[in-house]
Amino acid sequence: MKNIFFIYLFPILLFFFGSTSVHAQYIQVDTSNTPDQLLQKFIGTSNSGCISVSNVQITGWDFGSGNKSYGYFSKGSSSFEINDGIILSTGSALAAVGPNSYIQTERYDSEFAESHWPGDQDLENILVEAGLPHKYILNATVLEFDFVSTYSDKIRFDYMFLSEEYRKSNCQYSDAFAFLIKEAGTSDPYQNIALVPGTTIPVSSLSINGAPNCESNIEYFGGFNPEETPTNFNGETKTLPAVANVIPGKKYHIKLVISDEGDSTGLFDSAVFLKAGSFQGSKDIGGDRLISLGNAVCENSKIILNAFMSGASSYQWYKDGNPVSGANASTYTVSEAGFYEVVITVSGCTITGSAKIEYVEDPVFNNSFNNVVLPCAKNPNEVVVYHLPDLIPNALVNYQDYFDITFFDSDGNLLEDDFPVTGDTSVFMHVKSGSCPTKIKEIKLLYKSPRKSVLLEAFNQTTICPEEKLTLEAEKDFVHYKWMKDGIVFAEGDHWYSVEIVGPGDYSVELQSANGCLFLQEIVILKSEEPVITHIDVSGSTATVYAAGGTTPYLYSIDSLDYQSSNVFYNVPRGVHTAYVKSADGCYIIEKEFLIVNLINVITPNGDGYNDVLDYSDLKMKNNVLIEIFDRFGQKVFRSESQNYIWDGKISGRAVPTGTYWYILNWEEPDTGLQTSYKGWILVKNRN
Repeated sequence: MKNIFFIYLFPILLFFFGSTSVHAQYIQVDTSNTPDQLLQKFIGTSNSGCISVSNVQITGWDFGSGNKSYGYFSKGSSSFEINDGIILSTGSALAAVGPNSYIQTERYDSEFAESHWPGDQDLENILVEAGLPHKYILNATVLEFDFVSTYSDKIRFDYMFLSEEYRKSNCQYSDAFAFLIKEAGTSDPYQNIALVPGTTIPVSSLSINGAPNCESNIEYFGGFNPEETPTNFNGETKTLPAVANVIPGKKYHIKLVISDEGDSTGLFDSAVFLKAGSFQGSKDIGGDRLISLGNAVCENSKIILNAFMSGASSYQWYKDGNPVSGANASTYTVSEAGFYEVVITVSGCTITGSAKIEYVEDPVFNNSFNNVVLPCAKNPNEVVVYHLPDLIPNALVNYQDYFDITFFDSDGNLLEDDFPVTGDTSVFMHVKSGSCPTKIKEIKLLYKSPRKSVLLEAFNQTTICPEEKLTLEAEKDFVHYKWMKDGIVFAEGDHWYSVEIVGPGDYSVELQSANGCLFLQEIVILKSEEPVITHIDVSGSTATVYAAGGTTPYLYSIDSLDYQSSNVFYNVPRGVHTAYVKSADGCYIIEKEFLIVNLINVITPNGDGYNDVLDYSDLKMKNNVLIEIFDRFGQKVFRSESQNYIWDGKISGRAVPTGTYWYILNWEEPDTGLQTSYKGWILVKNRN
């Protein structure tokens, strides 16, 4: 391959020497070891008699001038967590040396795919099976070999995962790696043992992460690295174990592989750091007892870790990395939290076992908290829903996040968090802490409600007149009453079960019962609807009055004194009149004028004060009134204008001849818009 694209800015001298000579605060990397030499460092001299290896291979990339994608590292005097071991990188092993001053990356472009060395098909198969990203698997570095465990039915080793993908803004991308193992010479599928401890989740920068938006298994996250750090990576895990079950004497093939998984930003490099001397036989001494696994040890309890192996010549126990003086038996009694290890010597071989032990507190109940008074119900049949987790802060003196808390009824049925209550009842809080026995506390839920439903009576009315007075009355069995209109208090007292009100509005009364419950009863008092006279039909001397709205039946009058149930009035004199309509509830009397037209047939305009003019001025109460008068030849002699509805028998100031004249009366009824027209004749008698 040619034309590799790098953004590696470390000193050029690194390409001419197989090891680095850098400031003591950074790790050191040596790329001059052969695969066999690297593997011997990985196994360690004390384990060579316990595990035999063969067919060692390392594949990756040789950049030239002693720069490879794998090598041997040591912490020197830096603060790196692992003293020394093997580095397998998706980029340059030499570029892993601190400080963390630039991003180790390569440009990814499908047009330049030949610029990268290949990925690994076995790794890609594992990623597909686990549902992890696997679109661009490139730049794989692989250490693989066969081994046989002589005595132990487990093997383990320690490692750290470091990556430039550790960015606080990255919750999507992660390079891929796996530690694959299977029986040698078979077509069995590989098993991945690079897992988050205690789970089946593959380790990646996504499954172990401390970024605020995607925290995951944070207890195994080492941290985001500043610039001054032993390595040139953005972040790292803590030291993690890889463990596999094996059959002593059987040959296995193991493949440790890491690869870039490309994304739109390029190929950000990652590396695994394998701890020297950590590939060894392992003894199961009882397993981790962790809060996260739900099997942590109860406080003030003791457990025994058992490391017995047939033929073992010595045992040495350690706590938190320090040897425990005199702890040389095959068992060890644990009485406090810590990380416990044992080194077992069998026929000159070293086999180790480890277990992380965490303790949990025993739940302590508040003995003075035995019941809860529920919020008041509004009536005896109301369901009051209570959120049972609200009991926890008062019921437990020493609440811990790791407590497993559930609630049951008296029949042993598991209850939902939101529990419906219709009467006094008991619930039972079950609290389990780690592997400790479940503790149970009974808590009574006390139900409060009125003895009967509350009625607010207003003499069976729903409506009243605008200024009408009315008495509202509630039940007499309450100890306090607060009356309100439109939300404003207007009366309050211990015995005020009734009040007098004036006019419509939104009325309510707050009632306090003897057990302290408050209830709000409401009633809307409506204003009686006002009727309207829609129109009045006049035919000759008969008037018919029409009304709508309000309360019926109506009463009718045309003199405001005598009312009748019929809306028809006969023999009404000519002229302007007023019709009255009274609503059935007596709240309203409405009125409207109407006209009985006085049809005039003769005028004698002689100035004697009698019948001198044709006077239709009453028509002013109508709309669009028009009066036109014609002589017998059809010539117009009068037209009303500007509400001048009076004719004095003249045309242009001169009296018309005595004779018969025709007239037309037109108007529009104001209520209905109907057009009305009268046609007839009038006799004019002048002196001439």
